[in-house]
Amino acid sequence: MDTSDKFGLSQDIYRMRREKSRSGCLLMVVVLGAAALAAALAAGWWWWNKADDGVEPAAPLELPEAPVEGDLPAEPVPEAAPAEAVPVPAPLPPPPPPAPMPQPEPEAAAPAAAPVDSPAPEAEAPAETVAPPADAAPAPVAEELPAPSGGDADALMAQAREKQSVGDLAGARGAGLEALAARPGDPEIEAFLSKLDMDLLFSPNPMPEKMEYTVQSGDFLGKIAATYNTPVLLIAKANGVRGDNIRLGQKLVILDGRNHVFAVRVSKSRNDLVLTLDGKFFKRYRVSTGTNAGTPAGVFKIVDKIEHPTWFPSGGRSIPYGDPGNLLGTHWLALDRPGYGLHGTWEPESIGSQSSAGCVRLLNEEIEELYTILPKGTVVTIVE
Repeated sequence: MDTSDKFGLSQDIYRMRREKSRSGCLLMVVVLGAAALAAALAAGWWWWNKADDGVEPAAPLELPEAPVEGDLPAEPVPEAAPAEAVPVPAPLPPPPPPAPMPQPEPEAAAPAAAPVDSPAPEAEAPAETVAPPADAAPAPVAEELPAPSGGDADALMAQAREKQSVGDLAGARGAGLEALAARPGDPEIEAFLSKLDMDLLFSPNPMPEKMEYTVQSGDFLGKIAATYNTPVLLIAKANGVRGDNIRLGQKLVILDGRNHVFAVRVSKSRNDLVLTLDGKFFKRYRVSTGTNAGTPAGVFKIVDKIEHPTWFPSGGRSIPYGDPGNLLGTHWLALDRPGYGLHGTWEPESIGSQSSAGCVRLLNEEIEELYTILPKGTVVTIVE
């Protein structure tokens, strides 16, 4: 065997072993490096899961700053809005209020000790105990309250005249009636109302007792007057109608005599007549009554109305209208007591005295006014 080949082969074998050993070391290094990297990744994953634990950390809650004075915010906190989606159980009913304490016996018995005819100031006494202090501002509504019926008649009359000046006749009448209630029988207030009421009644101006009517097919003034228990002449005068000339669809202002009633009261001692509407003053007239209290007292009704009447004196011939001997004037309102009634006169100087034969006399223009206003069936009360 050739030594050179032997040594050469030995060197090749040695070289191969060395290369193999180096390759093994490199492989070991690679394996250990991969293991170390895997271990590092595993450790990192474990620490990540431990710190995160799968839950995202909640954002810190920002609380509003507390108010300085401790006042609650005027509006609800926006975060409370989602609560609408969650049903809220109904609140428990509040406990029943405690029973009121019984009033002490001395206070309950105090009103009974007051005399029956004692004046009203005692009822006003509690108002003084709860009145505001002198320096307190007055309540704003106090100035808007209407004056009481027993208030200042002069102030109420000033209101009435102001309303009349601007054409509010119904408002002026209301204020005038309040003034008359505050000062009953005042001749100035009565004179104001007497003229105002006639201006209001004999015009299309509105008033609470009037209504609006639309003329229908087949209507005529007599039919409308009978329906609403009001005289034909009153409808015609208030609406400026001449004769019976009304047209289909025409608007008429009518005093509704079905629901609003005129009445007459005659005083024999004062020789006056007061006309009322629904019990409220409307106008006062001066009259003459019978000599020696010959006018009968009592409650009567108007049963007939005659223009240009003929007089039938007892035991004599009839005297036609226009004859100087006819004492009935221009109009006659017969009462349900035969031979008696209200009528005019040709002797105006006799008004205000007891000078008739028993009837109630008025000036011709004033009996004509009553003839126009009063329907049949109007109640006439005659007192001593």
